[in-house]
Parts: sequence; structure tokens; C-alpha cells
Amino acid sequence: MSSDGRIIVITGPTASGKTEIARRLLDLFPDLLIFISCDSRKVYKFMDIGTAKPPIELHPHYRLIDIRMPDEPYSAQEFAIDAEREIERALQSGKIPIVIGGTILYLKALFEGFFESAPIEPSIRDELKQRLEREGVGALYRELQKVDTETAEKVHPNDWFRIIRALEVYYQFGKPISELRRESRRPPKFRPLYFFNDMPRPQLYERINRRVDRMIALGFVDEVKSLIERGYDLRYPSMNTLGYRELYLHLSGKMDLETAIRLTKKRTRTFARRQFYFSRSLKGIRYIPPELMLEGVVSAIRGR
Repeated sequence: MSSDGRIIVITGPTASGKTEIARRLLDLFPDLLIFISCDSRKVYKFMDIGTAKPPIELHPHYRLIDIRMPDEPYSAQEFAIDAEREIERALQSGKIPIVIGGTILYLKALFEGFFESAPIEPSIRDELKQRLEREGVGALYRELQKVDTETAEKVHPNDWFRIIRALEVYYQFGKPISELRRESRRPPKFRPLYFFNDMPRPQLYERINRRVDRMIALGFVDEVKSLIERGYDLRYPSMNTLGYRELYLHLSGKMDLETAIRLTKKRTRTFARRQFYFSRSLKGIRYIPPELMLEGVVSAIRGR
């Protein structure tokens, strides 16, 4: 925690060097820190290279990685509950918890509160999944547009998991999930001290391009092939992750490897721009130049 009791958060766009900062902090404080991963894709097992998980030697210092199978959903609400638990455990053991990662939605759920709903009737969910198979995701998305325009505007038309989630809440409670979130938002337990790694765009884009090339050299194609052999495909949100989708299409014969790599780089750069944009919605966000990030975080740790 910081000197005023807030939880230190290291965030920033993909490929901006957050794991490098964590490694340097562990060199300085080897027995003091617990990193709580705030990444919607690092939660999945068997997805290591393409999600840029921290190296294996750092895993004992990390929490909330490799906690789901690729066909299992994981929501911002679940993350907030899990992260609160890990923060409390770290504090109780005398460690300093640091939240690290770039999934803005997860940060907002953790530090601005989240909607905690009652369990959904299994019959409602089963019926919606059957309709997904019969009618396709487009029909369910059009239905969501009618009953909850606000949520539909924030959800990708192909994101069947979030579409079903919004529709099942609507049918269970008779109100749009967007309205219930405003009415029933659970207050957060902790406050953040944000450190956003504000890397210049040209430098960041070059790092993204190099990282994709490095992932390919490390065996990214074989990792995706292994996932396909395990039965995972584009039905699952995990497989629509940057790089995984493109390599899935390549391995399915729909795209050559050169095109898959080029699109992965391009879409990752676009994603990084979106992370910059959506970071503005984080309350109290501070944009720190890369050369000052380590110094700033170290000062917060020492001033706890």
C-alpha cells in the first residue's frame, strides 16, 4: 500500500514493459511484494506465449494467472472479488500487494465497485445457449439492442458471452443489466494509486512489432495448434485474443502466416491506442514517463 493506504497499481498499454518493472522491483524488494495480475487473458491456462505471461521464475510472486481453462468465462466481477481476496491475504501476511496489468474494465470493477447479482436460473441460461446454437449470435445481439440499448452499444456484436450475460440478467430480474448496475453497485474495499506507463507511441509501436516477432520465434504457432488440438476454437472469448484469432485462421487455412503476423501487429497497435483512450476514465490516473516509473513506484513502496 502507499503512504495514504491506497493500493499501488502499475498499468499501461500492452508491451509497455510492465513485467520488466515488476522484475526490477523484485530485485529491490525480493521478499516483500505480491503482484496481482489484472489481465483478462493471463487468467487462462495453456495460453502463455501469446498473452506474454511473466517468466516462470516470477510466478511465485504473481496471483490470478492460470486460474481458468480456455473454455471457462471470467468476468470483471469475478476478478474484483478474487483481487480483493488476494489483496487482503497479502496484507495479512505482511506483504505489499501491487495490482499490475492493463485491463481497464477490471481496474474499474475493483476500485469503483461492481454489480453483484444473484445466481441466474440455469434454465434461462440453457435456453439462451440453445438459441445461440439455433439462431446465431446476431439474433441475440439484435434482441439485446431492443431490451438494453446502453449495454448493446458497449458490447461487440460477436461477443456471445457478454450478450448472453446481459440477456439472462434481463430475463431473470426484468430490468436491463445497465440499470441494475447503477442501482446495485457494490462499493469497493480499496482505493488505487495509479501509475500509468506513458510510453511514447512510436517507441510503443516498435516494441509491439518486436514482441509479436519474438512470440512467433518462441513457438506461438505451436501454442495455438495445441489449443486447437485440445478442442478450443473461436466460440470461446479466450481464443479471440489478439494473435490467437489470427493464428487460428492461419492454421485453419484461411490466412497465410505472413498476413496473420501483420494483422496481429496492426490490431495490437490499435488495442494499445484504445487502452490509452479508456485509461482516461480511471479516477486519479497519473501518466508517468517510462524513465520515471520505477522511481515513482519505489517511492510509494518505501513511503507505505
